Amino acid sequence: MADIFISYARDDDVPPPDKPDKKGFVTFLDESVQYEFRDLGPDRPKIWRDIKRISDGDQFTPELETALKEASFLVVVLSPNWMASTWCNRELETFAKYHGRDGILQRIIVVGKHYIDPNKRPELLQGQTGFEFYVRNRDPDDIAGDTEFFDRGEARDERYWQKIKALVAHLLKRKPAPVAAATYPPNGRTIYVAKPASDMRAGYDRIVSELVGRGHTVVPPPMEDIPLGAAVETIDKALSGAEISIHLLGEKAGAAPEDQLPMVKLQLARAAEKAGKDGGGKFHRLVWAPAMWSSQAAAGQGAPEVERHPVDVLTRFDRQLPTDKVEGDSLSKFVDFINQHLTAIAPPRLPSGLPAGKSGEISLYLYHSQEDSDYALNLAQALQQRQLDALLPVFDGPDAEIKSFNGKQLAQCDAVILCWASASEVWVRAQASGLRNWQELGRKQQFSYRAVVAAPPPGNRKKAGKLLFPRSDIDLVVDLSDKDIPTADLLDMLVPVSQAAGP
Repeated sequence: MADIFISYARDDDVPPPDKPDKKGFVTFLDESVQYEFRDLGPDRPKIWRDIKRISDGDQFTPELETALKEASFLVVVLSPNWMASTWCNRELETFAKYHGRDGILQRIIVVGKHYIDPNKRPELLQGQTGFEFYVRNRDPDDIAGDTEFFDRGEARDERYWQKIKALVAHLLKRKPAPVAAATYPPNGRTIYVAKPASDMRAGYDRIVSELVGRGHTVVPPPMEDIPLGAAVETIDKALSGAEISIHLLGEKAGAAPEDQLPMVKLQLARAAEKAGKDGGGKFHRLVWAPAMWSSQAAAGQGAPEVERHPVDVLTRFDRQLPTDKVEGDSLSKFVDFINQHLTAIAPPRLPSGLPAGKSGEISLYLYHSQEDSDYALNLAQALQQRQLDALLPVFDGPDAEIKSFNGKQLAQCDAVILCWASASEVWVRAQASGLRNWQELGRKQQFSYRAVVAAPPPGNRKKAGKLLFPRSDIDLVVDLSDKDIPTADLLDMLVPVSQAAGP
């Protein structure tokens, strides 16, 4: 509904009585910020402000409750009027209720209309100066009081506009990454994408959007900052469930928690510690340190570029590990590399992993070349004896219709078996390679499993079948090359566990 919710007291938005055509402070502030946002185009932060006059005795409207729940940030226009308003304090507490206390301070921005003693503010508003639209007069004998940048319906001090620009820059910096809706259903894989420094934010947004769109879970949550007061604990918890971590290195190292490394270095160090404990290299770091760099390079803006060596960049932030994958190409190529790498290291999806309730209903596609039709029919008959009905390709008809039909089977089946009898090795390996990128086949989810059944005639290459098919292509290889006829008792590996245990 909105990125930014403005919490304010109604008395702070009243125009002067002698100038009713002027705007109040909050309305003028809102319009000033919106004006600065307009240069961004339609993808600008959205601001929500309650312009209805509601007494403190009224209850929150559903619209107000929803706006506080869905807003990413709360802008508090702090003043004595705000402090005295029960309603405003309820807005603050409601926002905190929906967004949790961890990291909440980074979601609240204070706009100071008048000075309020920090010790008298609500706890959630302590610890930050915010953006003060006044200068304090510290002379107790001066009755003029503080100098306000906005007075009697007008911005009377140039510093008002300086504060507006600073506020807008802060809001833009903290604008949540646009996370795409998942194009594919959740796949159960969790990827740690390190929170970057400000000079790599655009790259972070792009990578997160790509991963979420492909069904991966990204940690730490893209919409939340890592709380500086609990940085190590938050990072370690997120890393504990991740299979790899991704780090984006520009020139900046990010904010530094107290007594800790800057955030970019800290995340590299914690990921390195996990990689060291793993031992086998299963968990590892992917690092993007663009070889061609400018201060605007990661944001896609034009600027003079300098050449860097990606490994040298990494060593400025952390030591290189033997298991690290360090890339320095363009962002688009790095995104392609991530997708290919995640496909290559995807865990096998064995029959025991078939969705609950699918036994007896599994759609199995028995893919084979035309010359292996006889053996494939025998294999289909054996599978049928195990309560598995196999779909077979077609070979008779117009080429376009054959291609369309067979492609549809690959797109819709639960699992696929490649039959390798008299077909050439190059044929079966080419088909196996084509199963790697399941999205490109028009599928909505991964195969439950991909298998090769090696059939007669026998040969050393078929005996070494597991060495011929990378894990990214094939999950199972069943060697029946010394069996003239496939029988049901030889096919246990291809039967879902829940079904194999049945009658």
